[in-house]
Amino acid sequence: MAHPQQERLTPKQQALRDLEEARGSLAHHASHAAEEWSPKAIITRSVEKHRALWIGATAVAGLAVLKAVWPSRRAALHHEGTLTGAQRSGLFALLLSPLLGLARKSLMNYGTQLFETYLRQKISPNAPDSETV
Repeated sequence: MAHPQQERLTPKQQALRDLEEARGSLAHHASHAAEEWSPKAIITRSVEKHRALWIGATAVAGLAVLKAVWPSRRAALHHEGTLTGAQRSGLFALLLSPLLGLARKSLMNYGTQLFETYLRQKISPNAPDSETV
């Protein structure tokens, strides 16, 4: 069904109106795609989906940082060019503070989810666990 106003539009006006509608739709979809494919959104979804893998990778990265920050026993024999204890501790804290914050947040979310599931089972053991957080 054509609207009475559409019948009065020339083909050029109709094409321009369709173009404006298409531009508006494209802008909406482009902004949605930009939000969905931003690095922050991708990493957030990945951490939520593969939590154990991220925790394991963080632990391995932490061990690699420890290995890099603290010299081996052979390197400890050569005191020239090495960091002092205070410098090493400061560097260690600087490198690991963001990782510890991420790990703490992930562990708290995971622990809260487990605790809520446990409480739901204890409160109503016959009810299905369909409202998982």
